[in-house]
Amino acid sequence: MRLSFLISVLGCGSALADSACPLVDIDDVKGKTYDYVIVGGGISGLVTANRLSEDRDKTVLIIERGYFDDKPEAILPYYAKGVDESVMMRPRSAPVARLNNQTFGVAVAAVVGGGSVVNGMNYMRGSKADYDNWESLGNSGWGWQNLFPYLRKSTTFFPPSPQTVTKFNVTWDPAVFDHGPLSVNIDDLLFPDLLSVWSAWRVNRPDVPKPLDSSASIGPGVYWQANTIDPREGVRATARRKYYDPICARRKNLVIVTGQTGREILFRGLRATGVEIVSRGDGSVYQVFARKEVILAAGAIMTPQLLQASGIGPKSVLTAAGIRVKKDMASVGANFQDHPTAYMSFNLSNLSFPNPTTLDNNATYNATAWAQYALNRTGPIATGRGPAAAFLSLTHITSASTAQSISTSLLAQNAADYLPPIYADPKLLRGFIAQRAILASRFTSNTMSIAGFPMSPSGASPAILFKSLSRGTVTLNLTHPFALPVVQYNTFQNPIDLKVMLAMVRHSRNFWKLPELAKFSPVEVSPGAQYVSDEALTEALSKGGLVPSLAHPSGTCALMPEELGGCVDEKLRVYGVKGLRVVDASIMPLVPGSGLQATMYGIGERAGEMIREGD
Repeated sequence: MRLSFLISVLGCGSALADSACPLVDIDDVKGKTYDYVIVGGGISGLVTANRLSEDRDKTVLIIERGYFDDKPEAILPYYAKGVDESVMMRPRSAPVARLNNQTFGVAVAAVVGGGSVVNGMNYMRGSKADYDNWESLGNSGWGWQNLFPYLRKSTTFFPPSPQTVTKFNVTWDPAVFDHGPLSVNIDDLLFPDLLSVWSAWRVNRPDVPKPLDSSASIGPGVYWQANTIDPREGVRATARRKYYDPICARRKNLVIVTGQTGREILFRGLRATGVEIVSRGDGSVYQVFARKEVILAAGAIMTPQLLQASGIGPKSVLTAAGIRVKKDMASVGANFQDHPTAYMSFNLSNLSFPNPTTLDNNATYNATAWAQYALNRTGPIATGRGPAAAFLSLTHITSASTAQSISTSLLAQNAADYLPPIYADPKLLRGFIAQRAILASRFTSNTMSIAGFPMSPSGASPAILFKSLSRGTVTLNLTHPFALPVVQYNTFQNPIDLKVMLAMVRHSRNFWKLPELAKFSPVEVSPGAQYVSDEALTEALSKGGLVPSLAHPSGTCALMPEELGGCVDEKLRVYGVKGLRVVDASIMPLVPGSGLQATMYGIGERAGEMIREGD
């Protein structure tokens, strides 16, 4: 059934398959000059390009390492439960000392649409406090009030059916969405056992808010979780499908070249004038030029690599790699943050039919689901994997006195003891201390999410640390500067992170012991109930089940004042050079307590408007 379905629905001429956009021959681009050259065709790159190309007298070139992807994995929501590795780059991280010296694959999407093509499709905005934290670091105009209009502008919301709303008491806030390109929905298919999970929160945790909608950015709470799915077609809503495909045929001023890697930014003095590009196909090298600006949207892993390869970065790194230093900036590649995650799991019994495992374990149900999708593009194949989640403050997962103790301990630390060597730079150190002061104050309030717990009656129970105090780095490969960079997570370098993670694991254990969940007879499989003490639990987590990343890399070219170790200013311009901006997740000075997708659409919208207006 599945094979015949894919042939019929995804075949030639299908509305779900190839767009009508013309492919550009590289020979038509070589040596040419455009008003804007954008490196990276992911979320922020495509959104920014869409808005810039609204001015038909301005030409925009996008350089994308990956290709257009029209495989089922890039289209059907069903496939979001896994990752299509064929469109990923996987640089290997440096060994993580406090995770038993393991190395990890680093998720870097190489495809038109970037992370929106391969992610789990969850649409989650940070809290108001997350964005206000950015402004508190000296970034005027980057608080919630300023960013919210762009977050709202990008979206159109599609609610589930009235029957689903009534049965599950699904809520949302229509005021926080607009009529933008990106389709956001709450799945119409919700499994019956989810009612028991919600009941456990409502009955036992009156202290945890239950706001209407996570996209209102109210702060910690238990929420229905939206997904980037277009329910009208039953397909994944990607940046490509929503910001590029609808315009590419009629906007002749917008050009994208695929299979091409931006290798080096070209400069005249300290003004960016273009990009040197290498073809993935034949290794040929050529140049393109920017009349106005070069805009980096290559992501928090590859943007610092490109800057450093172009002579913008820490002098010590560039000199060791044999790169001529154009601008000594310790901030490029520092401040690296992600969301460490403990993948806890429980064996559950007595699950209702259907449940999250039925599609994989019941051949009849599986066949029926594919037939339903072939008929009307609804059902399990058209749904996401995360219907609800709990975003909690530190005082929600531990006592108020413990939260105060953690906050006090953090401020008492000698910050340099728990930071990478690059933080010997006094500006970087001052910047981290400023970040630390903000986080310490938030640890004792209920305004910012510290921990995330996706809610599903499947037995999978990941615990996501949203606010790590450890800082990693992304640096050039010193012997091969144009190769993939060296990624050092430094997970748990700050011991407070581990203390918080242990509290999260115990919180999850206690949650599954609540009376409303007793009918499932939960049995902890990972890390295992036999690990009780801090030492035993730490050892079990460090040997497996805990990863340093949820594929949310950020912060490596931070939006902060230069005297605090910032990399870009309030207009996203790289300090000390002209004609060069960064518009991707590397600008986030503090990673939000959420996924990054929603925030990246907002940043792309704001960047496009800012550049168009000449700021």
